[in-house]
Parts: sequence; C-alpha cells; structure tokens
Amino acid sequence: MLKHWFKMRSACGNCGIPLERGEKDYFIGSMMWNLLLSEFVFIAIFVSVLVIRWPNVPWDAIQFVAPLGMLLAPLLLFPFSKLVWLAFDLMLRPERVDSG
Repeated sequence: MLKHWFKMRSACGNCGIPLERGEKDYFIGSMMWNLLLSEFVFIAIFVSVLVIRWPNVPWDAIQFVAPLGMLLAPLLLFPFSKLVWLAFDLMLRPERVDSG
C-alpha cells in the first residue's frame, strides 16, 4: 500500500481500488486520526509510567522524553493513520464499480 513512509501508491496492488479518492483535502481526516492515535499513545505511556513507578515517578526524565515522544509519534504513525482513514472511508462509502 505504501511506496515509502510518506507516500502511498495510487492503487491497491491486489484489488486495484484507487487509494486516492480524488477529493480536495481528502486526507485531512487522516491528520485527525494521526493526532488522535498520537495522543492516545502518549496518554497510555504516561499513565503506565505513573502507575508503575508511583511514588518515585521520574519527573526529570518525563520532562525531556515526553516532548520528544510527542514530536516523533505523528511521524511514526503517519502511514498507519492514512490507511486507517482510508479503511474507515471505504467502509462508509464503498468504491463503486462503473458498469458501462
């Protein structure tokens, strides 16, 4: 589905469904998924560290690692958020086959 980390192919290699829906600003939805996934990953890791390390929480390490994680998470999750958005959109608006 992906040419490289930041570029999708034009169509699926198996079924030929176009991956670009041809609508202006279509992948704004994938940016929304990217933000949501990044925030949920951050919250899950943060709460896990708090629960596991309580009462000796490493606040100094969190102060430096958390911003770095918040910068890297959207880059690491980018292709997955585009594919999740496309799958969600295809579920609600299936690709129509022209019979003509």
